[in-house]
Amino acid sequence: MIVYFIKVVAFQLLFLLGYDLFLKKETFFNWNRIYLIFSSLISFVLPFIKIESFQNVVPQEYIILLPEIVLTPEKAVAPIEPTWNWFLIIGIAVSSMLFIYKIVQLLRLRFKGRFVKREHYTLIIIPKSTVAFSIFNYVFIGEQIDEPKLEDILSHELVHIREKHSLDLLYFEILRILCWFNPLVYIYQKRISEVHEYIADAAIVQHKNKSDYYEKLLAEVFQTQQFSFTNQFFKHSLIKKRIIMLTKKKSRKIFKLKYLVLIPMLVLSLLYTSCEDTTVAENVIDTETVDKEVLEKQFENLVLQLNTLTESVPEDKEMTKDQFEQEKGLRNKIIKVYNHLENAQIVNQSTYDEPKTYEEYLIQYKEQIAQQSENEVFQQEEIPFSKIDKAPIYPGCDANGSLEEIKECFTQSFQKHVNLNFDTKRAEALKLKGIQRIYARFVIDTDGNVTDINVRAPHPGLVDETERVLLTVPKMIPAEKNEKPVRVKYVLPIAFKVFE
Repeated sequence: MIVYFIKVVAFQLLFLLGYDLFLKKETFFNWNRIYLIFSSLISFVLPFIKIESFQNVVPQEYIILLPEIVLTPEKAVAPIEPTWNWFLIIGIAVSSMLFIYKIVQLLRLRFKGRFVKREHYTLIIIPKSTVAFSIFNYVFIGEQIDEPKLEDILSHELVHIREKHSLDLLYFEILRILCWFNPLVYIYQKRISEVHEYIADAAIVQHKNKSDYYEKLLAEVFQTQQFSFTNQFFKHSLIKKRIIMLTKKKSRKIFKLKYLVLIPMLVLSLLYTSCEDTTVAENVIDTETVDKEVLEKQFENLVLQLNTLTESVPEDKEMTKDQFEQEKGLRNKIIKVYNHLENAQIVNQSTYDEPKTYEEYLIQYKEQIAQQSENEVFQQEEIPFSKIDKAPIYPGCDANGSLEEIKECFTQSFQKHVNLNFDTKRAEALKLKGIQRIYARFVIDTDGNVTDINVRAPHPGLVDETERVLLTVPKMIPAEKNEKPVRVKYVLPIAFKVFE
């Protein structure tokens, strides 16, 4: 949930920057209105859009990062999101009550006034007041406003009614309730209110003298109401901007090409949403071991590049000489980085024994093709999670569920198993203090077993305990691709916290 909202805010920030930099000062007011509504709405949809072809544009990771598990000598707990969920619900409840309060105030003002039915709207005259605003088909006018001024006010407010500007404001008011924590929604609402006034002013001056109109704006002062979802005729903060727009020369039509800026922004957003799920990101940063974290990140990036290079070579073809040299260089860098990490002795150096020349590689490649069938090669590969058809199924999970449901059940069941089986009392025996960071890599093979366990931890005792727990994981139904069992690689981060 948190990650989703972060994406939404990021996309809205991108679109608002594009608006303020390229479009805000143009006189294409209706186009700006469409842009603001569309960009705010599409920001909520983009995180769900995945374009498969875009996934080939950036590297893809073969490792699935499970949520971090926090262990203490007293208890073991997994990250809990309900705290955030309750925080979100409470905020929505408070925002809803404020909105209801505004509605009640508006209704009181409505029934306080005198109704005058007109052909396309209802005029509500408020006693002892100089208010002037509209909402949907209602125009609120204070009875203390002079009759000669009513014509301009009504003409202005009727534009809002005709253009259905209240729907826009209500839409952003709902966003303010649901996304009360997002400051960009308030900026969006402010921008759309400005555009509404520009549209109404532009419509009025088509039939009136511009100078007379904005002189009246400067001369008159009206009472305002604190309703963020109504079109206020008079707003101190908007008067100057409205006059500037009234006196501004119309933008040339060729400047409408500026709206094409939306295309690269959408492409960048789609590129990110289509590819971001295939990358590994650390959930927690340990400020006490910054250098180690930097090395670990370098290691992950190098493995990422190596996997991408390997994936780019079709199964039925050998890599070119340039690709061979690139792969060789990456493997050498991986060994060097890993050797600088703690517990580097756990690395199986034979894993990186590669042919020294391209000619040796071709000989080994041809021998491999001759010895293995295509099906065997396919089953020995680790498959990216984004490309599997069926995720590993943990015992007790619904095999008929969707990919996401099976994945969620797997994650929760795996966390529960670690919580119940990890011997947290070992901290006392090992004399551990503070936060001990553990990273466990493992593979769920084609038989559904946890294999190829590789653990990094600051103490050998934690390595042994983590390996023991992972070896007790029950056998699962393996992942599938094209109805064939495949291997899937995981990383499980564990934070072992020992309180002094």
